[in-house]
Amino acid sequence: MYGALLLSISLALSSCNSKPDTDAHEQEVHAGQPKPAPVATPPSLRDTLQLLAHQLDTVRRRGCWDEDFARLMTVHHAGAQRLAAVEVSRGQDSTLRALAQHVLKGHERDNDVLTLALARQPPSGQEYRPGNAKDPFVRRIAAALAPLRQPPPTPGPLDTDFATLMQVHHRSGVALAQTELAFGKDAELKDAARRIVRDEQAEVWQYQRWLKAHAAVPAN
Repeated sequence: MYGALLLSISLALSSCNSKPDTDAHEQEVHAGQPKPAPVATPPSLRDTLQLLAHQLDTVRRRGCWDEDFARLMTVHHAGAQRLAAVEVSRGQDSTLRALAQHVLKGHERDNDVLTLALARQPPSGQEYRPGNAKDPFVRRIAAALAPLRQPPPTPGPLDTDFATLMQVHHRSGVALAQTELAFGKDAELKDAARRIVRDEQAEVWQYQRWLKAHAAVPAN
């Protein structure tokens, strides 16, 4: 009987001590596991446009009209696609989302032409000096990119901001393409530039019409 009592007490003590041991073990296991990474805040449309302006400023220019246009326009198109991706993922208006999808798909055709142009041998020698601020080509490129650095106010909602900033982007793209038409020699690139002027001017008009219908003030 005395032995049975000791066994009972031993089992009771063992049972009481089991939970703390288990809790301690679980804490050790969880302590060794990596903590989940914080969720990054998605970039705003304005930040996306300003990033594009910075990237365009750092594009390497070799002094060849066609090649430098192709490099700049490739980066410029990528910026439009990032803006469109934000609208597709977070926008609410079906018309603007459709326009954003059009940007994502339509720029792929131009990107193929631009990539092929960059793969070809550039002309021998320089056609202009990239560091010469007085050169007509340099001046026109600078004027085309300037609006990207000072976009209009974007107080929201996101759809309105997208339509506003895409106007700024497309007007800049039209100016870049018109510079290629004025200076470039490559027939395929000039065809692409004409298409960019036509398509992006038409899209600017669509954004203006949407903003007017939604009582927003179009960007200057």
